Amino acid sequence: MKTIYALACAGFYRLPDGEWRRHSRFSQAINFWRPEGELLTLLRHGKGMGPTAVLLSTAQFPHVAQIEWLSKQGNILRGRNITICPRRILQLPMNSIAIAPVDLSFCTQHSGLCGALNQPLHTMSHYSEIIKQLDCWYCGMTPDWSWLIGCGPGLTPSGDDMLTGMLAVLYAAGYSEQLQYFLPPGAQLAKLTTSVSCSYLNSARVGEFSTSVQKVIRGLQPGRESYFAIAHLLAVGHTSGADILLGIAIAQQWLQRNDPRRMHARSGNNTHFYLGCGDGEFFPRSQLTP
Repeated sequence: MKTIYALACAGFYRLPDGEWRRHSRFSQAINFWRPEGELLTLLRHGKGMGPTAVLLSTAQFPHVAQIEWLSKQGNILRGRNITICPRRILQLPMNSIAIAPVDLSFCTQHSGLCGALNQPLHTMSHYSEIIKQLDCWYCGMTPDWSWLIGCGPGLTPSGDDMLTGMLAVLYAAGYSEQLQYFLPPGAQLAKLTTSVSCSYLNSARVGEFSTSVQKVIRGLQPGRESYFAIAHLLAVGHTSGADILLGIAIAQQWLQRNDPRRMHARSGNNTHFYLGCGDGEFFPRSQLTP
């Protein structure tokens, strides 16, 4: 039995124990799922950290490439002839912080639904309907996102990624108490979109986001530089990064119009936040053998 001491895990407290089956495999990530819709991802170091994931070093990742099932017990994963023990448990909540409006003028990338990012937001398709639903939520009513969830290309459809970006801004603005009914219930959500996207949205609904999203939000704090964090996010997926960034921009514009005080929420730091630096950020190099 081979034991791999993974760099870290996140979000395991929200995932049930039991057997997980492989859902999909990529060069940088392997997804495992349960019929109820939950998702657990094994990630290769260098692409950031997901909200329900295990982070493996580049040397460790090839050893899990052929795994077809995992059994989870607490923070320990077991597969055929392999055990994965995370060395660190990370928390990825979005803190309430002041953020400046994101600048999309240099972004020539395209959203999966709305065209080039550097065009005026109000001219984009779906913009007015998104604003209408944000207004609905702000007035205490339940917004209807059924037309947007699952809409667009990708394993995480564009509409879902836009909602993830919006939620990141609203959590950063300090709306955590009011976001309970922003998205449809989990059972309904699972019928509207892919299982992978459903997992990310369920993480976003409780204020937990990937490090790629976290870095952009933190980079937008006054006095910080966001260019490289934005460029890194734009490189995520085919259009996923662009769609998330568009959601961030739309929510910020809506917030500036409706509740500008929230743009100046208190600053905060999370001591458990994974910054995505080198493997040695957590452990000495001598400990990073597979």
